[in-house]
Amino acid sequence: MSLFAQPAIEWEKIINAPSNGYTYMWVVTETPDGGYIVGGQADGGIGGDKTAPNKGSTDYWVIKLRADRTVEWDKTFGGSREDELKEIVLTADGGYLLGGNSNSDAGFDKSEDCKGGYSESGMPPDYWIVKISANGTKQWDKTYGGLGEDYFKTIQLTSDGGYILGGGAKRGYNIIKLRSDGSVDWERTYVGADGFSPFGTIKQTADNGYIIVGYSEDGVGFDKTQPSKGSYDYWIIKVDASGTVLWDKVYGGSDYDTAQDVTELSNGKYLVTGSSNSPISGDKTENPFTPGALESWILMLNADGSLAWENRIGNGRLSFFEEKENGHIVLAGIASANPDKTENSTSAWIVTVDNNGSIVSNLSLPSTGYNFRRTSDSGFVLFSDTYRFTKFANPQPPLPQTTLRINAGGPDFTTATKKLFIADKYYAGTDRTSSIASGDILGTTNNVLYRSARSAPSFSYNIPVGSGQVNVTLHFAETYFGVPGTKGEKGGTGSRRFHVNMEGSRKLTNYDIFSAAGGAMRANQITFPVTVTDGVLNIDFLTGAADQPRVCAIEVVPVSVTLTPVADAYVRGGSYSATNFGLTSSLEVKSLSTDPAVRRASYLKFQLPAQTPVVSAKLRVYGRNHENTKPISLHAYGVDTDSWTEAGITQSNAPATSTVSLGFAAVTDVYQYYEIDVTSYVKAQQQSGETLVSLLLNDPNNRNTRVIFNSKEAGSNPPQLVIQVTNSAARLSQEEVLSEVQEKQPSSIFPNPVKDHFTVSLSPNHGANISFEMVNAAGKSHSIPAPQNVKPGESAEFNIAGQLFQTGIYLLKVKSDAFTEVIRVLKAE
Repeated sequence: MSLFAQPAIEWEKIINAPSNGYTYMWVVTETPDGGYIVGGQADGGIGGDKTAPNKGSTDYWVIKLRADRTVEWDKTFGGSREDELKEIVLTADGGYLLGGNSNSDAGFDKSEDCKGGYSESGMPPDYWIVKISANGTKQWDKTYGGLGEDYFKTIQLTSDGGYILGGGAKRGYNIIKLRSDGSVDWERTYVGADGFSPFGTIKQTADNGYIIVGYSEDGVGFDKTQPSKGSYDYWIIKVDASGTVLWDKVYGGSDYDTAQDVTELSNGKYLVTGSSNSPISGDKTENPFTPGALESWILMLNADGSLAWENRIGNGRLSFFEEKENGHIVLAGIASANPDKTENSTSAWIVTVDNNGSIVSNLSLPSTGYNFRRTSDSGFVLFSDTYRFTKFANPQPPLPQTTLRINAGGPDFTTATKKLFIADKYYAGTDRTSSIASGDILGTTNNVLYRSARSAPSFSYNIPVGSGQVNVTLHFAETYFGVPGTKGEKGGTGSRRFHVNMEGSRKLTNYDIFSAAGGAMRANQITFPVTVTDGVLNIDFLTGAADQPRVCAIEVVPVSVTLTPVADAYVRGGSYSATNFGLTSSLEVKSLSTDPAVRRASYLKFQLPAQTPVVSAKLRVYGRNHENTKPISLHAYGVDTDSWTEAGITQSNAPATSTVSLGFAAVTDVYQYYEIDVTSYVKAQQQSGETLVSLLLNDPNNRNTRVIFNSKEAGSNPPQLVIQVTNSAARLSQEEVLSEVQEKQPSSIFPNPVKDHFTVSLSPNHGANISFEMVNAAGKSHSIPAPQNVKPGESAEFNIAGQLFQTGIYLLKVKSDAFTEVIRVLKAE
């Protein structure tokens, strides 16, 4: 899978239903405390995890789980007949909004009679919304509906603090906009001529309007401006904030086409998912794999509703799951065996499509659940209709796209220079934080950042950063020992001493914040270079000689990252020119001018880290010459076309190279990583705005010798693109002075990023003869004149306007007779 590795199952949970009843689970949602809220319908009495008897035929059943997945509470809400819970929304006050259908009259938990009348044939006719508090106490309920049947489908929070409620009335889409107290703001039913138009869903859009999808058999009339093209067609309506129609579109073939979901993407386009069994006709350009079978049909619409592309995928039911930074879309659902699916079984299925809707990759999961919910740790929960669900880990920890900053023990915080420190996360161990409400922290303009901290006898941070080299900066301030007015005011040097390990290596031993910063209520920072090999940065804070560890913030700056391909494949000529070799465990290269069937070449595609300037790039592949001991020159070439897919590329459609040879490696019969420098092409691609880079491996010398390398499917030693984003010479210079400045209060720079003017607040630990140098990414130094009579502890102002400092990352080297330190600087335009 190019965007997902096989995710690990972290845990499974079964809600125990009464043995004498019927239950059906519709929703599982993570809660802010790390637990889950689970809901559906149940009948029967007390039993299992159900603590209250039913009030009618079926009732809403809601279960709140703690973070350890034990039951915190469960509640049953209902009237005298049938009540079916289908959606739970977390509300701004920490409570929950329950949405579903009811045909019960007033009584028990229901305050209003059924509006549509009860039918012995069963279920709806009305929407029933119940507001409960964080502990499950009912606060209010509302019944919405007409004289006919109203089928509830969804309720969601809106940007004004209210809710949008959607479902299907007998003839069309019934939408109700609610205020925060449940009162009706406006209501509209969108209908066509005289046919049946089932509702799919509604989503609020970036312009505060809404987009609605479903399907219709109607002709032109009322809100429908285009006739249906088959038995049913996708019917999509865009409305403004008051529900007024802006446009509507109809898409379909000659048979059944039923839209179920829609998502507005970051580029303003709309992804519509649903099912179709139409043959090639109308807007449908592909026949079903099995004639008459329902298969996923995906549409990408432009902002005005016009069709950008469409694609038939497999024979399952897929919905939007995730949008990747490169524009690829991840879909998830359930599917049985089909030609688009690499595993011949019915299972949960994740599919990735590129910017044109072509399948990039797909992955089957060991579960038959088909509802996916994302979780805060970038994993997901998978569930179906039984009260059983499975938690999968994050399929692939994200690479650091820019510097990652964490406000330890505190919420999101943005500095005056627009640096975002995200709310505390990725920690483990003893969960304790401490903070002070006020107080000036010397040596920083960001007092808030240093007033809170994670502080406990033992804790760690496990931060997903990808593999490679990073610079880790720890921020400290002593806000207890030695602070006037606190119980610890008599403390000082030696009161708090603790250890810090990074990646299993000791970085600080009996570190004393008070001593290092020069007193209490003073900010101090220390930076360490660290190499990460497993994709996760591990930082351990351990009790030392006195009291317990404490850290205020953590910054992780990538120096280099090791990328694995998002796609790789080899192609072969002759009779194999139409054969795809994208899912094999090997990449092959062989060349012979007289026999096309012998020729093999390998393609690799990587996603570059966003907004991280590349200094160097090395392509590494693991394998050997499989035929003899001769060294074979393996050459790399740039390929500007990135639209090829792993499952679709063949010799017949493979893109041509766009460059001459970028370099080569001599491959022998020894298994090892062979490396080719591709810096020039990767930098050129990034500077032109590309986020993907494709490379070709080939033998231009027609040696008629087969060399074989591991592909990303091999399970070990995959291809790598090692990206260095900070120059090694500059980095080594920084490492040389780190040991000297670790126990000293550092200087700081403001603003950063800098343009023409900036100020350096000098460390009071500096000595005489202070000088300043700017070191660029190539390791070249540029002296900048120091202000006259600048002294330790004072501020020095600089103006570099008109000097030859281009946009990019620099290291400001501050030297004195006492020590040398380095500050990372970003030069902006």
